[in-house]
Amino acid sequence: MANQPAPLPPDGIYRSILLVLVITILAGALFALAGEYLMASEAAKTVGVGVVLIAGALYFFFRLLGRREARRQAERQQADQRGDRQGPS
Repeated sequence: MANQPAPLPPDGIYRSILLVLVITILAGALFALAGEYLMASEAAKTVGVGVVLIAGALYFFFRLLGRREARRQAERQQADQRGDRQGPS
């Protein structure tokens, strides 16, 4: 079980942020494809790719933050079960 990544925290804010970022990535990809094939616009394609790259980077950043918070909460919970008052640092 130590090899499995920590799940996201039960707090809905992390899941909401990730959902919005996934939708943004899909919209950016559609915009880039539309710019390439429907509008034949280099600017639209560039903006779409830029949106995908930025939203993708933010997605992985928030995913990392969520896993770290879930790990902290799990460690805090285990410390409380053991009766340890200080908990993990």
